[in-house]
Amino acid sequence: MMISDYTIHPYRLSFQQPWHSSRGQHNHREGFLVELKDDKGNSAIGEAAPLPEMGSESLQQCHQKLLEMHEVILHCTAEAVLQQLAPYREHYPAFCCAIESATVMLLAKQQQLTLSQWFNQSSASQLQLNQITTLQHPVINPNGASVIKLKVGIAPIETELKQLQQLAKQLSPKQQLRLDANQAWSFEQASTFLQHLQSLPIESIEEPIQNPTLEQFQQLQQQCHFPIAVDESMQTIGLSPIVESSTLQRVVLKPMLLGGPQSCFNIAQQLQQAGIEVVITSTLESSIGILSAAHCAAAIDPHQLQAHGLDTARLFNEDLTLAPTIKNGILHLP
Repeated sequence: MMISDYTIHPYRLSFQQPWHSSRGQHNHREGFLVELKDDKGNSAIGEAAPLPEMGSESLQQCHQKLLEMHEVILHCTAEAVLQQLAPYREHYPAFCCAIESATVMLLAKQQQLTLSQWFNQSSASQLQLNQITTLQHPVINPNGASVIKLKVGIAPIETELKQLQQLAKQLSPKQQLRLDANQAWSFEQASTFLQHLQSLPIESIEEPIQNPTLEQFQQLQQQCHFPIAVDESMQTIGLSPIVESSTLQRVVLKPMLLGGPQSCFNIAQQLQQAGIEVVITSTLESSIGILSAAHCAAAIDPHQLQAHGLDTARLFNEDLTLAPTIKNGILHLP
């Protein structure tokens, strides 16, 4: 199978409401779709949605690399294309994600498999997802998702603790809160915050510390009965020290920041073999990128043990394809 056509489509999607985190505000998302066709008549689309503040290349750098790869990829085999990406995954992960996603989808189509089945023939056909809401304007469906995700580290700690206590009263007995601080606090602030969470229905908290070390993660984990999840810090701490840690319980993986679904799947396998939980999340891409990530999640979580962070397409005013069906916190893979 040879790549016969390579097309780049830029896009811009606006959020229904500005997206806030401790790192700032987003009003829209920009990125690129890459469409690959092979000499058998198959086609597949991958998405590049750079997010530099989370460790990817810039939009301009991504576009330039996509343009440069046009002549390199044409008339290559799919296997050769994947090999070409290896030198770029660290510094151009969104670019790699688009090319890798489209390429492995072509390989799956060649074998008449879904992408998740291509990774793992025992993959799930549906996924648990977390529901996204905000502390400022919480909306909770008691019959919906069992895990409710919120950004914290935006308002003062005392304010957010009071809001969390009030929000906890709205939850059904089966529901828990997943918090994401995006490295908002010092170690001391994070430790204080966590001490006040022990009586609340907390499912986990992601990235509570600014510029954390592995030792700081381990110290916080020893204070808590729920997971302290590593997300963007994996880029600075490194995969091997995390795998070798006997304390860490969970890592959040974003295919867009790891070079694509196959790269993400391979890393997830290493973590799971070390007894570490893996949750797959989006980087606020369109449903094209979310579907690719969902197939990766279905392959690494065939027994549906985790709630993944892939219910984000509804945050946009428009989308680039038909969004996957999501009902009561369950995503059904097409």
